[in-house]
Amino acid sequence: MKKILIILLSLLLLSSHSYAGKWHGKMKKQEKKDFANYVLRAQSKNKMVFPTRNVPNRPGLIKFFDKIEDHMGVAEKGIEFNLSYSDVGDKNDWSRWGRPGFAQRFQIMEPFKQTTKKGKTKWYRLGYFIPKNINTSKHNLSLFDFKMLYGKGEKAVGPSFNINNNSILWIFNGPNYKAAPNEAGEQYYFDGYTVHLDDRFSPLRGKWVNLLINAKWAKDGFLHLWIDGKLRSSYFGDILGGATSVRFKFGPYRNYMTDATDQGLEIKDAVIRYSNVGKADKCDDLWSGCDEIINQLTNNSQVHGAISVSMCIPSGDGDKPATCKNLGYPQNSRPF
Repeated sequence: MKKILIILLSLLLLSSHSYAGKWHGKMKKQEKKDFANYVLRAQSKNKMVFPTRNVPNRPGLIKFFDKIEDHMGVAEKGIEFNLSYSDVGDKNDWSRWGRPGFAQRFQIMEPFKQTTKKGKTKWYRLGYFIPKNINTSKHNLSLFDFKMLYGKGEKAVGPSFNINNNSILWIFNGPNYKAAPNEAGEQYYFDGYTVHLDDRFSPLRGKWVNLLINAKWAKDGFLHLWIDGKLRSSYFGDILGGATSVRFKFGPYRNYMTDATDQGLEIKDAVIRYSNVGKADKCDDLWSGCDEIINQLTNNSQVHGAISVSMCIPSGDGDKPATCKNLGYPQNSRPF
């Protein structure tokens, strides 16, 4: 793994914020109807809102579609996001750490009442379509993430799925963390696992890709990820870190863009499509063929179709990189 990738992915582990004041805005009636019809499923239907940190919803930023077919003949309906570098959102994103142009987003998230409380087990599904030539050189694009809530405040990053320096990464917390101040209050910094997924195992861009996640949000928890019906990561352990509830978000979120622009790189427009996004108590409410899915699990942690697995220990300073250690996968077939 390239050194720059280690630096960027370790920085990514540190990007969370404690919200002060109002942190979401309701959808308009037609927006809620369109999201329910085209995108959201199961318990997420009619239950999600916009974060206040989103860039302005200008004409052309989002559009719903009835059918988009990939080169393999798979067709879905859903939503398309067209995020431009010229879209400037909340100052705590755009000018974070005093670096204008640092981050931008247009996400959809659960309001507090819809977050998943500690001890609960949930299933999540998300379909995405990103261009084969998508470029995230020296910066990061998150397709979806979870945030850890302590009371009503987001104080830690949870699992996230990212295109980081043109590599696709599945990142989730280990059991150890510490508290430190950030630009919006207090934040918890977790030691985190990074699974660098291998496009050669199954294509992850240039087509519709369907993700399925099963999580028990508890100290004796688990976190399993399937991609197109194949188990790619299965972890048993504390995935809660003392949080009281967990929030699910999706939509494009770009950060560390200044690492690219400071080196003269252009941040290209990002075109991201989503379909079939939802949360449920049962796999069958989101997926067809759940017996085949569940039969891939064992009582042990697993990784499949990855280039490497790393553990990153944060510095506790959001503007400084973490220390990362390669855990020896694939020679070490059970790196966590």
